[in-house]
Amino acid sequence: MQTFQEYLDATVEALKKKIVFRGGKKIIKKSTDKAGYKTVGGKEVKMDAKEKMNRKKAAKKSAIKRKSKSGQANKKRAKSMKKRQAGGL
Repeated sequence: MQTFQEYLDATVEALKKKIVFRGGKKIIKKSTDKAGYKTVGGKEVKMDAKEKMNRKKAAKKSAIKRKSKSGQANKKRAKSMKKRQAGGL
Protein backbone atom coordinates (compact mmCIF):
# COMPACT_ATOMS: atom_id res chain seq x y z
CA MET A 1 0.00 0.00 0.00
CA GLN A 2 1.25 3.47 -0.92
CA THR A 3 1.58 6.32 1.52
CA PHE A 4 -0.30 9.50 0.70
CA GLN A 5 2.94 11.28 -0.29
CA GLU A 6 3.88 8.44 -2.69
CA TYR A 7 0.40 8.64 -4.23
CA LEU A 8 0.74 12.41 -4.70
CA ASP A 9 4.18 12.01 -6.28
CA ALA A 10 2.79 9.44 -8.73
CA THR A 11 -0.21 11.54 -9.78
CA VAL A 12 1.31 15.04 -9.86
CA GLU A 13 2.98 15.87 -13.15
CA ALA A 14 6.67 15.05 -13.07
CA LEU A 15 7.81 17.93 -15.28
CA LYS A 16 11.41 19.02 -14.89
CA LYS A 17 12.74 22.41 -15.97
CA LYS A 18 16.00 22.34 -17.89
CA ILE A 19 18.03 25.29 -19.23
CA VAL A 20 19.26 24.76 -22.80
CA PHE A 21 21.07 27.06 -25.21
CA ARG A 22 19.78 27.09 -28.79
CA GLY A 23 21.24 29.43 -31.36
CA GLY A 24 22.92 31.57 -28.70
CA LYS A 25 19.66 32.03 -26.78
CA LYS A 26 18.82 30.64 -23.36
CA ILE A 27 15.61 28.56 -23.30
CA ILE A 28 13.93 26.99 -20.28
CA LYS A 29 12.62 23.65 -21.52
CA LYS A 30 10.12 21.51 -19.64
CA SER A 31 10.58 17.77 -19.98
CA THR A 32 9.03 14.71 -18.38
CA ASP A 33 10.75 11.67 -16.93
CA LYS A 34 7.67 9.43 -16.88
CA ALA A 35 7.76 6.49 -19.28
CA GLY A 36 5.13 6.69 -22.05
CA TYR A 37 4.52 10.43 -21.59
CA LYS A 38 5.59 13.49 -23.56
CA THR A 39 5.37 17.25 -23.07
CA VAL A 40 2.84 19.22 -25.13
CA GLY A 41 2.35 22.92 -24.47
CA GLY A 42 3.97 22.70 -21.04
CA LYS A 43 1.75 19.81 -19.90
CA GLU A 44 2.35 16.09 -19.57
CA VAL A 45 0.40 14.03 -22.12
CA LYS A 46 0.23 10.24 -22.51
CA MET A 47 1.55 8.95 -25.85
CA ASP A 48 -0.65 6.69 -27.94
CA ALA A 49 0.51 3.16 -28.79
CA LYS A 50 1.38 4.01 -32.42
CA GLU A 51 3.71 6.84 -31.40
CA LYS A 52 5.42 4.65 -28.79
CA MET A 53 6.05 1.95 -31.42
CA ASN A 54 7.40 4.48 -33.94
CA ARG A 55 9.76 5.93 -31.34
CA LYS A 56 10.93 2.44 -30.38
CA LYS A 57 11.68 1.61 -34.04
CA ALA A 58 13.49 4.91 -34.57
CA ALA A 59 15.59 4.37 -31.43
CA LYS A 60 16.60 0.92 -32.68
CA LYS A 61 17.55 2.27 -36.13
CA SER A 62 19.59 5.12 -34.67
CA ALA A 63 21.35 2.74 -32.23
CA ILE A 64 22.43 0.55 -35.17
CA LYS A 65 23.66 3.63 -37.08
CA ARG A 66 25.53 4.93 -34.04
CA LYS A 67 27.21 1.57 -33.49
CA SER A 68 28.32 1.27 -37.11
CA LYS A 69 29.69 4.82 -37.23
CA SER A 70 31.52 4.58 -33.90
CA GLY A 71 34.51 2.96 -35.66
CA GLN A 72 34.92 5.98 -37.92
CA ALA A 73 34.66 8.37 -34.98
CA ASN A 74 37.22 6.40 -32.97
CA LYS A 75 39.64 6.40 -35.90
CA LYS A 76 39.36 10.19 -36.29
CA ARG A 77 39.73 10.66 -32.53
CA ALA A 78 42.86 8.47 -32.45
CA LYS A 79 44.33 10.51 -35.32
CA SER A 80 43.66 13.77 -33.46
CA MET A 81 45.19 12.42 -30.27
CA LYS A 82 48.29 11.35 -32.19
CA LYS A 83 48.63 14.87 -33.64
CA ARG A 84 48.19 16.44 -30.19
CA GLN A 85 50.85 14.22 -28.61
CA ALA A 86 53.36 14.88 -31.41
CA GLY A 87 52.82 18.65 -31.24
CA GLY A 88 53.16 18.84 -27.45
CA LEU A 89 56.60 17.19 -27.25
